[in-house]
Amino acid sequence: MKQLALLAGLIALLPDGNLFGAAANPPRFREVFEIVRTNLGGLSPDAVERAALDALLTQLGGQVTIEDQAASPVASPAGPMVSKSAMFDGSYGYIRVGYVGLKLDEALAAEFKKLGGTGKLKGLTLDLRYATGTDQKAAARAADRFLATELALLTVNGEALRSTAKTNAIQLPTAILVNRQTGGAAEVLAALLRQHHVGLLIGTGTTGGARQFKEFTLSTGQRLRIATGETKLGDGQAMPVTGLRPDIAVTVTAEEERAFYAEPYRNFGRLAAAAGGAGQGKNSPARLNEAELIRRMKEGQNLDAPPVVTAPSITTPQVRDPALARALDLLKGLAVMRASRGQ
Repeated sequence: MKQLALLAGLIALLPDGNLFGAAANPPRFREVFEIVRTNLGGLSPDAVERAALDALLTQLGGQVTIEDQAASPVASPAGPMVSKSAMFDGSYGYIRVGYVGLKLDEALAAEFKKLGGTGKLKGLTLDLRYATGTDQKAAARAADRFLATELALLTVNGEALRSTAKTNAIQLPTAILVNRQTGGAAEVLAALLRQHHVGLLIGTGTTGGARQFKEFTLSTGQRLRIATGETKLGDGQAMPVTGLRPDIAVTVTAEEERAFYAEPYRNFGRLAAAAGGAGQGKNSPARLNEAELIRRMKEGQNLDAPPVVTAPSITTPQVRDPALARALDLLKGLAVMRASRGQ
């Protein structure tokens, strides 16, 4: 729309004044805005205000946001915090986080117990792909569930958050799945778990840009969130602007990843074979995955020989999701090592 295109020029009047040059004396934004609002043909004053607000938020690039939830700073997105849990191969738990919010720590503990807890599980996959959230304190509390000792975790708006000493921490070999849509408080949770050696990150790089925010309640009941500084972890290191890099990278297109996320047993042909290990199908060539490699090393076998595959008496579905398959391979390898040490 022609009038809206003209309003785009207001953006230059906001933070940087590039339209006028560094040495110029730019006009006051309020003066220009009022003249435009009351005189621009074809748009109502309300429409001009909405367009100017959109331009402001766009120009500030995520450093200022307006959220519709009128209640608390931990108001939740749609859907459950823990959206799925499952068991793979009888011993490896899987918990999927939809978003990081208030009492996620309790939800994780409940799902972990439901899956059988430490007495039954040999490993755990925590899936943070597509997970978001704004409550960084909740991220710290969720990370605390995996830590048995007191450690510095995070500082949020001047408050130093620490884990607590406990005897019931979730302490199992853990794999953390992340992707390009892992952002906000979920990205902070992933960083905390890796920093404190809870588990490795598997997948693709995360969103980046996790920052500290101050919140204001508007007259409409909406919440205005303004970035006030970097998010720093317990060691003083700031969250990387470009996002977290995975420890084990998995290459997959966005479309395929979304399909695998919805159905981990889906067969995409070349990717099903590439997933290997847990994702290996009946007709796929055998792959020397992490678990098989560690078993052979322990038994002193030839690592160059192809693994012997015995057809199961009962056909079971095979995981095709490449990231999840790598996680299961890793956890199985770690389980072999723990068993060899009598742990």
